Amino acid sequence: CYSGQPKLADMALFEICQGYTTSILVVLLAVMMIYRWHKQKYKNLPPGPTGVPILGCLPFMDTLAELTFTKWSKKYGPIFTVYLGQTRVVVLNSFEAIEEALINQGDKFTGRVHNFFTNFSNNGHGLFFIDGEKWTIQRKFGTRALAGAGVYGKTYEQRVLEEAAHLIEVFRSKDEKPFSIEVPLISAVANVINGITIQEKCNEEGNERLQAYVMEVIEGFRRDGILYSLLLVMPWCRFIPFMKKRMKVMSEGIRLGNDIFATAIEQHEKHHDAAHPRDLVDLFINEMHRNRRTFEVTILSNSFQKTQLQYFLKDLFAAGTETSTSTIIWALYYLIRHPEIQDKVHREIDAELGKARSREGKLSLKTNLPYTKAVLQETYRIRTATPLAIPRRTREDVNLMGYSIPKDTQIISNLWWVHNDPEHWDEPDVFRPERHLDTNGNLVMLNRVIPFSIGPRNCLGENLARIEIYLFLVSILQKFVVLPNPDDPNPPMTCNPGAVNAPSSYNIVLKER
Repeated sequence: CYSGQPKLADMALFEICQGYTTSILVVLLAVMMIYRWHKQKYKNLPPGPTGVPILGCLPFMDTLAELTFTKWSKKYGPIFTVYLGQTRVVVLNSFEAIEEALINQGDKFTGRVHNFFTNFSNNGHGLFFIDGEKWTIQRKFGTRALAGAGVYGKTYEQRVLEEAAHLIEVFRSKDEKPFSIEVPLISAVANVINGITIQEKCNEEGNERLQAYVMEVIEGFRRDGILYSLLLVMPWCRFIPFMKKRMKVMSEGIRLGNDIFATAIEQHEKHHDAAHPRDLVDLFINEMHRNRRTFEVTILSNSFQKTQLQYFLKDLFAAGTETSTSTIIWALYYLIRHPEIQDKVHREIDAELGKARSREGKLSLKTNLPYTKAVLQETYRIRTATPLAIPRRTREDVNLMGYSIPKDTQIISNLWWVHNDPEHWDEPDVFRPERHLDTNGNLVMLNRVIPFSIGPRNCLGENLARIEIYLFLVSILQKFVVLPNPDDPNPPMTCNPGAVNAPSSYNIVLKER
């Protein structure tokens, strides 16, 4: 029976547990001290929330990071420092701060984040995550190729209107029954950029792998948006079993894209004619051949390699498909929610182009539709496709609005707040196209609407994206009234969390006018 005295085994176990507890406390104390030292070693950083060791401020963030950053900005100001995992991030949470950094000191903010995730997704190639002289060379090439040399016999306008005509026939085949617009619209938008780059269409016979890749890229953005963000700031997350499984799926998608584009490049090389480039790939091959003839290994020659071209195509495709598709769908959702606005758009289109059946084929970029363009500007504002843009990195120590920001600091621009700041937008959560019109009904391109970001590293495909979104939307509205699903009359206006502000899937009705 128990005598009231502890047994020797119990005493030994108690001492062992006490030893483990002491060790754990010592380790935690050391981690906290290192964390505090890491935060305090830089002088005059913008202030910000404290966070916790290892995870930083991630445990205190909402699902939509742009909302959390806005909340913290009210306490710490338009520029603040936050640790996401162990990554130091400076958030720019006002138009003035973004303009000062990305325009006035733009060259200092053209870097990209370099870590496991960026190497995993792009392997030091492409456009998204390269910087320095290689980025300068590739950006110059891409600007030239997409500004005209990459159109090859057809203007952007002609290409989009051709795809829009095919899209209208697909919509007519739905017989005014509810359906999801996503798949046919994604294919049409993808066909524009693919036609410019590799002269392929993903919905043609024999291109089933390209179609599968199109859908995987879009689904990946929407399914894995938060995972991408976590890997960007906490690369060690890849060792978590669930993340390892997702990483395998991502790897398969990257491998499929590289295989498709490698095959396209190989076919282009077989039939290449330097004097008559057919698309962007031919232009790139011209650069490869030109630099080989110099017999010198330089940054220029190393920039024009097949691997670089594969990732270049992948980045152009990913950036040029998801965001344009999402913006068009958001615009349609708002027109369903606001039939009076849709009615104004229809009246304007009819006044300028005539009734849909009487004057088909007259739509062009010169068509004067200021109210319709104001609807698009309001869509860009209220549903920014990339609310936090792509993170940048300071290439040197920077003084920004009185604060010292060290070299290699990750920079996030909260475009969502620029578009929803009540000091500059009356009732920012209300969809109101009239904000973008003057008293005479003329379109006003307000400089605070920056969905493609600003500065030297803004979206390379901005011009193409604006043309696509405008012509696709007007083509649809010229032919159809956009109606809700009678069984579910309210389109979902919630956002999918992640890098891209993608709308939730919803069946709409397109009634021919």
